[in-house]
Amino acid sequence: MKNIKHIILVSALTLSAFGQASAQSSVNALSAVSSAIDKVKAQYAPDARQAVFDVKPYMDNDGRLVVGGKISEKAHKLALDEALAAVGTDYADSVQVFPDSVWAQVRLSVACLRTKPGHASEMASQAIMGTPLRVLENDGDWWHVQSPDGYISYVASSSVQEKTPEEMAAWRAGKRFIVTSPEQVRGWRNATATGMRDVVTDLVNGCIVEQAHENTLVTNGRLCVKLPDGRAAYVDATALTPIEEWAAQDFNAEKILDLAYSMEGTPYLWGGMSTKSLDCSGLAKVCYFSNGIILMRDASQQALTGQRIAAEDWRKCRAGDLLFFGNARTGRVTHVAIYDNNGKYVHSSGRVKRNSVDPEDPTYLTTPFLHAVRIAGNEETPGITRARNHPWYF
Repeated sequence: MKNIKHIILVSALTLSAFGQASAQSSVNALSAVSSAIDKVKAQYAPDARQAVFDVKPYMDNDGRLVVGGKISEKAHKLALDEALAAVGTDYADSVQVFPDSVWAQVRLSVACLRTKPGHASEMASQAIMGTPLRVLENDGDWWHVQSPDGYISYVASSSVQEKTPEEMAAWRAGKRFIVTSPEQVRGWRNATATGMRDVVTDLVNGCIVEQAHENTLVTNGRLCVKLPDGRAAYVDATALTPIEEWAAQDFNAEKILDLAYSMEGTPYLWGGMSTKSLDCSGLAKVCYFSNGIILMRDASQQALTGQRIAAEDWRKCRAGDLLFFGNARTGRVTHVAIYDNNGKYVHSSGRVKRNSVDPEDPTYLTTPFLHAVRIAGNEETPGITRARNHPWYF
């Protein structure tokens, strides 16, 4: 009996030690995998505004290590697979990679993009009619989307029109026009309509529409166009420019500044990105887009692009350069303006207005000026893309 008790005791102790070793092994594996995930995220997807990389390791009910979550870019998933393979730990892969072949286009003159699904959520940005959007997730009333500048957000399904890859290919190859009028224009039910009840839609600078008929037919000064959702509208032909002509532009600082000045007095709107109302970085984006150039969405992102110019060298700035302001101690960027000349700039702060970076100027503002960047000559460097070279447009 004594020997049997001894055997049972030894067996229990052995099992306990094995269980503790197994538990410790699981903890070590979980820690190693978690560390690998964090390193990949830091290297490939550090900015949640530009990429979804929501991946976590966990132990399931059977004690199995699982890596689960969502990733927006296939290249990031491949990098993760390589990093986890190097760890040498068995795991179950439960990571969802979002598709890159589901599309939509904005069907309103201006659509609001939110940080989370829901009209009460913070407005992160806006997108104008015709803007191609990559659909990451289609969840009924709110779609998880990515815009051409890489920005990730949520849009109400009523604001967009779903498109197949074939429809997008036809759109890119088709006859299109872009609104180049600085003022808001109307799309009418027919070529002669002028009544307030004859409006089909409004259009703002940068909206893209298709030619409705095989031949370009202008009637009574209006061109019949097709909107992204298939509606037809007659638009003043002088407000439209063939998209190839718009995209072929060279850098033109005066054009950028002209559009900015045409919006003087326009109210500031957090997340706004159209000539109706806009925030500071929205002003820069809208004005540069009129010149066929796609900038990053936020001021803190724009500040990391182009050729940097030190604050003390502001006299070396040229028309069209971007000026950045913020916290002098931390260097955190909170505001952006478009430089004109002699220290003067135009920006959106309360409203679109003019001020100066020159301390001797009566319109000088005391917000710390951190640095400037030059976009001209730096197209096709990270964060600065000519629309004619963007595969979503052409």
